[in-house]
Amino acid sequence: MPTAAQVRQQFLDYFVARGHRFVPSSPVFPKDDATLLFTNAGMNQFKDVFLGTGKRDYRRAVNSQKCIRVSGKHNDLEEVGLDTYHHTFFEMLGNWSFGDYFKRDAIVWSWELLTKVWGLPKDRLWVTVFGGDEKDGLPVDEEAARIWREETDIDPTHILRFGRKDNFWEMGETGPCGPCTEIHIDRGGPGSNPLDGADRKIGVNAGNERFIELWNNVFMEFNRQDDGSLVRLPAQHVDTGMGFERVLSVLQGRRSNYDTDLFTPIFRRIEVLTGKTYGTDERQDIAFRVIGDHLRAVCVAIADGATPSNEGRGYVLRRLLRRAARFGKQSLGADKPFLFELVPTVVEILGGAFPDLAQRSQHVQLVVRAEEESFGATLERGLSVFADLLRRTEKQTPAARTLPGAQAFELYATYGFPQDLVEQMLRERGWSLDHAGWDAAQAVHRAASRVEGAFKQLLSAEQLTGLGATVSTCHESGERGTRAVTRVARCFPGATPAEKDRLVLESSPFYAESGGQVGDAGHVRSADGSFSFVVEDTKKLGELIVHVGKAQGSAAPGLAVTAEVDLERRDATRASHTATHLLHKALKQVLGDHVGQQGSYVGPDRLRFDFSNPQGLSPEQVETLERLVNAQIACNSPVATSIENLEEAKGRGVVAMFGEKYSERVRVVSVGEYSAELCGGTHVRAAGDIGPFIVLGERALSAGVRRIEALTRAAAVEHLQQQRRQLIAAARLMKSSPEELPSRIEQLQQQLKDSKKKQAAGGAADVDAALASLQSSLRVRQGVSTAVVDLLDLDGEGLRALGEKAKGLAPHLALALFARAEGKVPFLVLCEGAALERGLHAGQTAQALSKILGGGGGGRPNTAQGQGLSSDAVAEALAKVEALWGDKLGN
Repeated sequence: MPTAAQVRQQFLDYFVARGHRFVPSSPVFPKDDATLLFTNAGMNQFKDVFLGTGKRDYRRAVNSQKCIRVSGKHNDLEEVGLDTYHHTFFEMLGNWSFGDYFKRDAIVWSWELLTKVWGLPKDRLWVTVFGGDEKDGLPVDEEAARIWREETDIDPTHILRFGRKDNFWEMGETGPCGPCTEIHIDRGGPGSNPLDGADRKIGVNAGNERFIELWNNVFMEFNRQDDGSLVRLPAQHVDTGMGFERVLSVLQGRRSNYDTDLFTPIFRRIEVLTGKTYGTDERQDIAFRVIGDHLRAVCVAIADGATPSNEGRGYVLRRLLRRAARFGKQSLGADKPFLFELVPTVVEILGGAFPDLAQRSQHVQLVVRAEEESFGATLERGLSVFADLLRRTEKQTPAARTLPGAQAFELYATYGFPQDLVEQMLRERGWSLDHAGWDAAQAVHRAASRVEGAFKQLLSAEQLTGLGATVSTCHESGERGTRAVTRVARCFPGATPAEKDRLVLESSPFYAESGGQVGDAGHVRSADGSFSFVVEDTKKLGELIVHVGKAQGSAAPGLAVTAEVDLERRDATRASHTATHLLHKALKQVLGDHVGQQGSYVGPDRLRFDFSNPQGLSPEQVETLERLVNAQIACNSPVATSIENLEEAKGRGVVAMFGEKYSERVRVVSVGEYSAELCGGTHVRAAGDIGPFIVLGERALSAGVRRIEALTRAAAVEHLQQQRRQLIAAARLMKSSPEELPSRIEQLQQQLKDSKKKQAAGGAADVDAALASLQSSLRVRQGVSTAVVDLLDLDGEGLRALGEKAKGLAPHLALALFARAEGKVPFLVLCEGAALERGLHAGQTAQALSKILGGGGGGRPNTAQGQGLSSDAVAEALAKVEALWGDKLGN
């Protein structure tokens, strides 16, 4: 039986032998495609080629691409674990032709690999072709059907036609698309009939586990426009994708993808950690599958540089981790964090194919453990609240069995339970979620905090049509790198007054945002003054440079213009960028070679550098970093760039960023003999041009990831001068010299500490006196000791202290206590024992008091508090409590 590693390599070798270039997998989240949260198909990294905005130095490619599908059109999350063939993370084996071979070779090679190399039974294979679409005006794909009949020895009755839903592949609402031919396999079963494949109810595309899709060959011929229409692409391409997990299960003779050697080592490890056995209980088996799948997704994403957070792709990772942890706890009895202990097993399985995962295994394990521990602290409380919500809802509306969305959303806002996790728990109990209520509560929550970033295409597929690659001159020396005479390719006005205009030039000196460095700003002007464009930002789409800003006048394609970069802004940005390289090297010197860049911001105003490290830096380490960087600046070493072979550059120690996609020929930026990194950004000519470098601060960004912010040049000087002014002003206020300021502050802190001790001693005496007075005021009514007391000598803190002591006065207690604090009226309500049995409710009492006193108040049945705004209404409040309680306890 072939292993996973062998099958993967056989696929790659087959196509390499047929003239295909092996292209390593791109990161699992695309850094240069704002329309995608995660890479969800092998073609993502070639999207610019299909659109005609990019090119490669090869026309045939093959790889195994890391993919995650958890949102949008391609979303497999809800199916994971319930069946045996859906995954959030999967590998897509693919081969591509960029304007080279087309349908014949793609089909013939697919058949040959499956039947001759891998020996799959031909009578069990079925294929589908596009059956046409009247709405799009597309005919049946007779060419593909003919090739299957005439160029392969497939049974002609196994060639089926399906419509647009099944056999017309589209990546999204717009973009490259085309008809496809899919290869399915009949895995058989007791009493199965090979003719069943043509039965639309039980056969191919019927959504069962007997007939499964193995391979999809997409023939990219069209580009879907914003209005839904189709236009032909400049060239015809082939884009194929085969689910590695599925074909492996077939080749290894398994009914389930989860029974292959991609998963069984993970399951064996889970069995050791939990004491449960896979295959003995369906509920537990679902948990095994969810955990195995989700952890693979999380591991590869973190290794590629993603970080769990509360928004965007980071939120998706957090959802996956928490979903896995919840299944582990509730279905497998894992009371302690255990997912992090599975990371080495995942690395052992996938690390050979994806080296970044192996190199970053310790970092991945650290992040997973921290996330697990954080969620574990809130999971138990959240589950208790969830059960309470169900009980209360069922009591109020016994037949509904629908959890109100606003209440359910609090499980996310307070306890971090994602929506799909809440829905999963509800389904397990036969309940459903009020989605409209959830969405409304989420909208309010986002408005009150911050809105998640929108993943929006800069230019539509229709606007991109006909635009070729932009010639970039930003790295040219002298004036050529900042100023160019060029022509307008296309200018796109914003659809609304708030939307920016976009300008594409034939060539451009503007640097497009990439690798953490902001895009250039500046001006574009025509010679006659009829057109001008203020460039506020510069973006990149494949090899197309898009200038974003505000246009004045109109510009027809071909208009001659002069493009000029804001040189002062460019120079400041250059200084920040070269400084990040020096900082990266210094961090490795101070902390160790395990430090890896996690992200950065390089702008004219400041720089930010995120890096992997398990703990924070000491003040001494931060000072050492500053000294090392400034020492290199003082040396004024030259900054040189060179174009080198990727593997040779890595071999000599040039630093590459984890999760970054590099071509075979790369640009190396070196600062003397000190630093060498792969980088496409702009840099100073010599280190001395950076000017002074200072660190503003260092803090945790997430588990295992730290962030440093720093300044260079004039910004650094201004910051130092501002700090000096503040120091002198503070010393003047303290009647001290700057040198003596620390000792003067320490002296004042000690005086304040002594004063608080005296005050606390006096406050304790006040509380004791108030307790004695309260005890003498207690009155027993129907077995409940009650008191409603106004304590003018206590503040809010004293009131709380009194409340804690008062709980011991009697087992059956009802107290309403009022104090004073800066003109306001803090109050406390306690109901214990028989008081609750007789219907007293501290929270309801506090709410009634807040209506009289103003302000707010509320709480649980046994304890509540609040703060009133009107001391003049205290007498009325006292009377209100007496009246409320009198109805329950009598007078």
